[in-house]
Amino acid sequence: MKKQLNIFFSNSISAHKWGGGEKWMVTAGKGLKERGHNVILSGKSNSVFLTKAEEAGLDIIPLNIYADYNPFKIIHTKWILKQKNINVIVLNLNKDIRVAGIAARWAKIPVIIARNGIQLFSDKWKHKMTMKLVDGIITNSKSIKEAYNRFPWMNKNKTTVIYNGLNSIKEVNPVELKAIWNIPKNHLVFVAAGRLTTQKGFDLLIKAVSSMNGSKRPFSILIAGMGKERKSLQDLIDSHKLQNIKLIGFQNNLPSIIKAADYVIMPSRKEGMPNVVMESMALGKPVLAANVNGVPELLDHNKTGYIFDPMKAETVQEAIKFVLDNHGSEQITKWGSLAKEHVKNNFSLDKMLNELESYFYSQYAQAHR
Repeated sequence: MKKQLNIFFSNSISAHKWGGGEKWMVTAGKGLKERGHNVILSGKSNSVFLTKAEEAGLDIIPLNIYADYNPFKIIHTKWILKQKNINVIVLNLNKDIRVAGIAARWAKIPVIIARNGIQLFSDKWKHKMTMKLVDGIITNSKSIKEAYNRFPWMNKNKTTVIYNGLNSIKEVNPVELKAIWNIPKNHLVFVAAGRLTTQKGFDLLIKAVSSMNGSKRPFSILIAGMGKERKSLQDLIDSHKLQNIKLIGFQNNLPSIIKAADYVIMPSRKEGMPNVVMESMALGKPVLAANVNGVPELLDHNKTGYIFDPMKAETVQEAIKFVLDNHGSEQITKWGSLAKEHVKNNFSLDKMLNELESYFYSQYAQAHR
């Protein structure tokens, strides 16, 4: 019988934020708990992250990490790790590493892991120091691993790719999109979703649509999410007098919204392994996505979706025009079903948990040699 592990996840993301990294930790934590391990998630008090973790039936500890190298927080975290007899700690952001990671080293925790869905390390001296605090890095795309390994000081064996895994998505009922958001019945509907930040490229999407005159088919775009760029994005929409793009805020029933849409579009400037793309594929929805990081590992251009060059409004526009001109064709009709099959075969939650558990055991065994 395999050893039961005591696993501690540390995520100091801002209290109001809920993104792919936070979702991954809750999903992984719940899966590992169901496999018999003791799991604790830590984060900021009253954060969305800890609320979601608690709703998932996980034990939580508010840790409130705000600054690097805080000696009082390091000592307090060390005491918690010792008290809970932690074997494995998984750290999200750089400041998690430079507080909880130091605490884990002082507490002699056997396995200290960083998990990054996007590239969080650079050539800065503090990132080089950070890498000395962890035993390994988990990332969710080969492109991130390759980016890390281009640093001459990086130990090439330190990064491991474990793809995100999806639970079997139950069939969801589509919402009445057009009735809810007052969209004309003859419009095709595109959905984009994510935090309203520069990284997500929604400004590029708006600029692409602003210069589309006389498209073959009428269409509307719904952008779901909250974030600090909301006002500037709304100002951009208003300045171009666009009636067919709406910011619809955070949506709890995003799968039902995606299910009702004709297409999903992701214009991000950078991503790891984008959950919204994977989840849309699992729902059998055609996806148009920027060619960033893990996207080519998910999508096969013109077979399971459409991939366009990133950071250019022109290429976003080309992608939209392509599907508008070819909507209903045999080629595009097959995208959704082939994408659904691809995700089912290659990105299951069980596969992710098997690889994660094996990785923890391997690291634990190395620590006890």
